[in-house]
Amino acid sequence: MDKKIFLENIKNSCQEITYLSVKHILEKNIKLDDIEDFFSNYKNYHIYLNDFAGTIYNNYGSSVDNIYIEICNYLKIDVDNSYTLEYTIKKLEKQTPQLLLSLIDEDIQKQTIANFEEKLLAIKSSKYFHNNNSDFLPRVNKLQSNITLVKNALGYL
Repeated sequence: MDKKIFLENIKNSCQEITYLSVKHILEKNIKLDDIEDFFSNYKNYHIYLNDFAGTIYNNYGSSVDNIYIEICNYLKIDVDNSYTLEYTIKKLEKQTPQLLLSLIDEDIQKQTIANFEEKLLAIKSSKYFHNNNSDFLPRVNKLQSNITLVKNALGYL
């Protein structure tokens, strides 16, 4: 699909912030061999909308997640896919037990642990995770062990 036609279709079918975000991405002169594949990759939104985040959040009260979901719906792509699962797992893997235990503020520590557990539950509830369990189970089990270790060390269990 041609970029101009794609952008015009987005303008006519989606929210203004989604149109502006897609336009912003396309202005980066990215070579798009497959528009659907590019826009299904959740990581691309974080890479190419990083410098547009202020407009997304402040001026439109939206988020990268909302834009991703709207584009996936427009393109008829399941949001529960390998890209979103991999992105979430990698994000949690960066939150090592050492990092979580080093948080000084107890309220921030508790909130971070709660967010970690929430994301871990979302992973475990993911249809894509269940359909590709063998690919992700060792990593998810390690994440579960990490959060259990942290909660044990802090006396939250």
